[in-house]
Amino acid sequence: MSDHEQILTKLLNKIVTELALVTPRVKIQPISSGGANFTSQLFQATISYGDNELKLFAKVAAIGEKFRQELAGFQIFETENNFYTKLMKIYENLQEKHNVPQDKRFVAPKCYGCSSKLCEEVLVLEDLSAQGFTVYDRMKSVDWDYASKAVEEIAKFHALSVAFENENKEEFNKYLESLTYSLDIENIPNLTDNVNKGVRFVKEENRNRVEAFVASFGKLNYNDMLKPIKLNVLAHCDNRVSNQMYRVNEDGRVELKIIDYQGIWRGTLACDLLYFIFSATDKKFRDQHYEQLLDHYYNELSLAMKRLALNPDEIYSREDFDFEYKTVQRHSMKKSSC
Repeated sequence: MSDHEQILTKLLNKIVTELALVTPRVKIQPISSGGANFTSQLFQATISYGDNELKLFAKVAAIGEKFRQELAGFQIFETENNFYTKLMKIYENLQEKHNVPQDKRFVAPKCYGCSSKLCEEVLVLEDLSAQGFTVYDRMKSVDWDYASKAVEEIAKFHALSVAFENENKEEFNKYLESLTYSLDIENIPNLTDNVNKGVRFVKEENRNRVEAFVASFGKLNYNDMLKPIKLNVLAHCDNRVSNQMYRVNEDGRVELKIIDYQGIWRGTLACDLLYFIFSATDKKFRDQHYEQLLDHYYNELSLAMKRLALNPDEIYSREDFDFEYKTVQRHSMKKSSC
């Protein structure tokens, strides 16, 4: 049994005890992310008890001390664990307090347990793939059904952050202070190298423009890029299709859940939205649906805020959104290129 499996087994045994399962049988299977995840070793686990099975998904930290020391304030595992054990509970309480209809609530994968022990961090969640959820092919542009549902979920996530600050500003600020991770692109040579290598595959007629665009990365302060202009929110900061899972129900309706909350940071909701749009769609989609998608996002944000007893016209009007979106647009396109 590998070290990662031993770490996971220890937590699974604790979960079994907490759930008081009778004569459980635990099976662990390592899985591949297909290159989408390099920070963790991924596992599927099945806990069988009687005629029942509990299907779980787990992430065990796979980054050593040397890499952590190269990045100031590195705490992606702690950030995600805190999301499930602290922030999501606050969000669930807010939705319960305001009687948000079940089908309008923001829902994250259920967390069964986690540990933030240094270099042995582990997180155990429900296995969405066992429920028919899958990850969209990141090499293809999303369609309208997918994109519209994704921005609905992003809007609900942002609205909850606004409600959190509105109802408990002191606790909100404490949570912000706990997020110490920062990113300096100039000091991550591997990232820069990978971007430069990618430029070689750009069509020759566009290569000079892309090279000039990439050259400006060194002037980009990542933290300034996320700095709110009109509204302060806890942003996801990595809204790629790789960090979302979806399924199409029998009625044809798309159901989507956002995953991977390792990058949560004080930021601008416009940057979150822009990153999704420019990392998930192609020119054909944007030619047809770009303005429609922006309208849909703001409409869903307004509805989500109203369900939480907030007035969007006073807190974040459409004019505020348009101004902020246009201001951060160039920076977010840089981020989606990384």
